[in-house]
Parts: sequence; structure tokens; C-alpha cells
Amino acid sequence: MGTGLTPEMLTTSVTDLLVEGGAFDISGIILRYDDRSVKFMPIFLYGRSVARCVEVAFHKGGGVTSLGRLFMRSGSVNDWTFTPPGVLSRPGQRFDESTFFGLILALIP
Repeated sequence: MGTGLTPEMLTTSVTDLLVEGGAFDISGIILRYDDRSVKFMPIFLYGRSVARCVEVAFHKGGGVTSLGRLFMRSGSVNDWTFTPPGVLSRPGQRFDESTFFGLILALIP
């Protein structure tokens, strides 16, 4: 409250990669500050060893910059992990409060 940061919800259609033709409406989150925003948008529900995937992107004006992806992996890791853009081979770092605030740091003037 009083920070100028405005949260919004946005519904998007997300594909379930394990069910042919399966799609679900899921809410994404947008955090806005003036003309900048960080969007947390679901990409898919189930894929190879991944139970959920969320794209995180920074928007300013007409420009969009990927900040990375959040994954909820199936199997031994039960926490959300964060993987920066362009990194495919590494399992990612644990998505915690520090990682979250690092992602939205671009909103601060």
C-alpha cells in the first residue's frame, strides 16, 4: 500500500501438454509501476518432468524483455525454481523472496 505498485490479474489459456487438445484458463499476475510492468504468465501445465511453467517478462512502452521462467518440477524437487533466459541445461535456482524482488527490481525508478 502506498508504493505506487499496482497488481492486476489477467486470464490466459494454458495448454496441458499431456492431454491432446487440453487447455485451461489460468490467471497470470501483472505488477505495474507507472509505464513499466512485470508479468508472470502461465505457459503450460504439464510437460516433460515439469508440472507447471510461468514466463516472467519486463514490459516498458512497446518493449518486452524476458526475465526467465519459473518451473514447478515433478519428482524430487517440490519447490518453484527460477531459470534465467537462455539457460536450458541447469535445473535453476530456488524461487524465493530474494529472487522475486530481484525480478521486480526493474519496476523501481
